[in-house]
Amino acid sequence: MEKYKIVLESQLGPREGTLQLEEKGEGTLTGSITLLGVENAVFGERIDNHSFRLSHHLRTQISDLKCISVFHLECSKLSGTLYNDKNTMLWHGERVSTKKGVNEKNDRE
Repeated sequence: MEKYKIVLESQLGPREGTLQLEEKGEGTLTGSITLLGVENAVFGERIDNHSFRLSHHLRTQISDLKCISVFHLECSKLSGTLYNDKNTMLWHGERVSTKKGVNEKNDRE
């Protein structure tokens, strides 16, 4: 499973969270986006070796947005765009090390 520390640049300011992905074979992806303390399931597919597309919801206390996010991975840096029927927002982040014996990166790096 791959884990990323992500930030959504929303209209209300940056929102920090995590993205966890697992490849199920033939480019199929499953996992979750956790944002504002809410875990949202994601499903998607690889577009190519460096890009993938995810379908998901973003749930908060006041809304439930159905979204599509397209991400591009360059080395360990992640960037992307979230689309829903009301607006577009940008993602950015980085892969978190998940090797045994290696601590995950600090939240403020």
